[in-house]
Amino acid sequence: MNILNLSTLPLWDIDKGKGRVSTYLPIKGFVDKGHTITYITNNSAQKEGDFEGIHTKQITTPLAGKRPIILLLMYPVTVLCFLIAGIKQGRKIKPDVVYSHTTYTALPALIIAKLFGAKYVLRLYGNSYKKNRLKPGNFFTILSFWLKADLYILTDDGTSADRIALSFGVAKEKIHFLKNGINKKWSNYFPDDELKKCFAPNGEAVLLSVSRLADSKQVDWIIKAMPDILQLNSKVKLVIVGDGPDKKKLHDLTKELNMEHAVIFVGAVEQKRIYSYMNIGDIFISMNALSSLSNPVFEAMICGVPVVALNRGTTSQLIKNGVNGVLVEDNEIAELPVIIANLLKNEGERIEIGRNGQKTIMDDFFTWEERVKYEVELIENLVGNPA
Repeated sequence: MNILNLSTLPLWDIDKGKGRVSTYLPIKGFVDKGHTITYITNNSAQKEGDFEGIHTKQITTPLAGKRPIILLLMYPVTVLCFLIAGIKQGRKIKPDVVYSHTTYTALPALIIAKLFGAKYVLRLYGNSYKKNRLKPGNFFTILSFWLKADLYILTDDGTSADRIALSFGVAKEKIHFLKNGINKKWSNYFPDDELKKCFAPNGEAVLLSVSRLADSKQVDWIIKAMPDILQLNSKVKLVIVGDGPDKKKLHDLTKELNMEHAVIFVGAVEQKRIYSYMNIGDIFISMNALSSLSNPVFEAMICGVPVVALNRGTTSQLIKNGVNGVLVEDNEIAELPVIIANLLKNEGERIEIGRNGQKTIMDDFFTWEERVKYEVELIENLVGNPA
């Protein structure tokens, strides 16, 4: 098959091998099965050229990456830019399938699919749609579900994209609502004592945050809790792994709170090395504004690290409070330091929660190999051209 992808995302959201894997791995799965992949994006982080068998094309659209209201105003020009680039590539490869990887590229992807007689697939990695709210971003969600696709691959990240799709009349049989995969091998790795000593040389407990440093991840909430956590337990370090647009703001907040001795910024780490950091954590903390059903939470649970998560979206469908994780309600945020201190004090409870979390993930999730195989076969069957 020839597959043309349109996206506002790079293959990796930070750098090669770093950050979100859920875009790259399925696309690489198609390459491994012998299919031809072209990936067009307006994201400046994505370099143009051949990338492990994936032909990437980087285009420029006006004011890309700006606020939703700006994106909405510039949308006609953005559509035109993607159409020109997509049709040019389409003439070369004659696509069998056209993917839209974001709501912003749904319209040009559908038009290109129609022009070349290809199947059109909408692939979304989450959902920020809020009913009855005048949000510019809602326009793109509504449009993407109104423009009917042949198939919908929606990530089950706790933001209920399946329910939103159904509410806009998408046929249930066309929706594939899938959690991301996991690497079960990580459950067999042991903590790296030398790495832990780098961050906690005096035997301090390690609180861990692994995420993109962006506003919706609310890493600042964890940093703001650190002075009170240290009042309750002075031997604690917060290790933050990740990079993103809020990096400077979070560094400045740390300085403002005089927490530079207790908060350590590691930066972006290659995905294949994340397990080393997960395994040194005594507690993993996620304060995600939309939902905590994210890859880093799953990865912490695989490694047997107890997770403390903000209870938003459908997080409670995976994490049962006090059983395989700890849930924090919005009205309990002020209690986060006490929750952390109590969990650090009770080692037996902490170990039990970590073990239960690990079992939950190992029993209920696809491996990444299984997840990728599922999507590849789904598209092959859609086209009627199994490899």
